[in-house]
Amino acid sequence: YKENRRILQEGMKKLGFEEFLGPEHDGYIITSYKYPKDKNFNFKTFYSKLNEKGLVIYPGKVLNADCFRIGTIGNLFPEDFHELLAAIEEVCKEMNIMLPIT
Repeated sequence: YKENRRILQEGMKKLGFEEFLGPEHDGYIITSYKYPKDKNFNFKTFYSKLNEKGLVIYPGKVLNADCFRIGTIGNLFPEDFHELLAAIEEVCKEMNIMLPIT
């Protein structure tokens, strides 16, 4: 699971996504990411497009914070996270979200 988390963390950082929690709360079970500030980002569209590719992410469960979560445990392997990262990049391009996100 730690390797899944490492791949996710590095890939999302390269794409410009910012983690919701600071490194002092680092874990390898689930990671929350802030919504990009890009005007073209819409979580429902982002979620739906990933879901159409057979990939599932989760809405954030934080009050007054726009974020989503990605789990890194279960029947998941490093290649699954490489696939997810490629799909996230593709979906962002389809949504005209500038990468890396700033």
